[in-house]
Amino acid sequence: MSPSEAKTLVDRLYTELYHHWEAKIDQGPFMSQLRAGKLPLSCIRRFFKDWGLFSVEVVALNAVSYYVHLPFFIRNFDLLPAFTDKIAEELIFPKPPGHTLLLVETASGLGLSREELFGQPASPAGRAISDYCRRIFQDGSVADLWGLHVYEETLGHWSKQWAQALTSHYELSRQQAVYFTAHAEADLVQHEGRMGHGPLNRMILQRILEQGETASRLGYDLKYCAFTMVDLHSLMERNALENPYPA
Repeated sequence: MSPSEAKTLVDRLYTELYHHWEAKIDQGPFMSQLRAGKLPLSCIRRFFKDWGLFSVEVVALNAVSYYVHLPFFIRNFDLLPAFTDKIAEELIFPKPPGHTLLLVETASGLGLSREELFGQPASPAGRAISDYCRRIFQDGSVADLWGLHVYEETLGHWSKQWAQALTSHYELSRQQAVYFTAHAEADLVQHEGRMGHGPLNRMILQRILEQGETASRLGYDLKYCAFTMVDLHSLMERNALENPYPA
């Protein structure tokens, strides 16, 4: 496939994913109430407790994907520096163990202890997205995985809304909301000399298509892998609305 054809397909998939995200997440009841400052703190706590486990697991899975798909990146050596830098950043920024520290900081601001965040099981609805990611990261093709990664770009816009809501309506300081302020930057734009995760993912997916690396596991394709992340994210939000986490 030519670079222009591949770019057209990538841009179309991202556009379709954004429409799906806007309907399911951005304009959904959870985020609408959060932006307005009307979402009960107990619902926020339930969501972040489940999200915390998902977040720490997907950081570890990114490191696993380096090994699983290393042959592709060795063949496309120009992509390897930015890809490995993305993995390293999540493990060492602002210092080891990386983004896990940001999770703990924001959890504390929401009244969640480290033991509650990591030591207690996630709710079944909150666990679903982690289990899906584990299947794709470990068993999926390179196309399946970067189909899934299309969703990551939406998290930059989503994180901006979280940071704004927590500091405006829920009395968290900017430092306490650091998990979301950091991801609002990392997922969208160049930062600290690093490429934004969203632009990098687009570049990798385009290269996958150019080289015809489009095989998928049975029952998967690019759009399914991307849209399912939005659907399972939405499931986690609905569960938080229905099952508040007590103070």
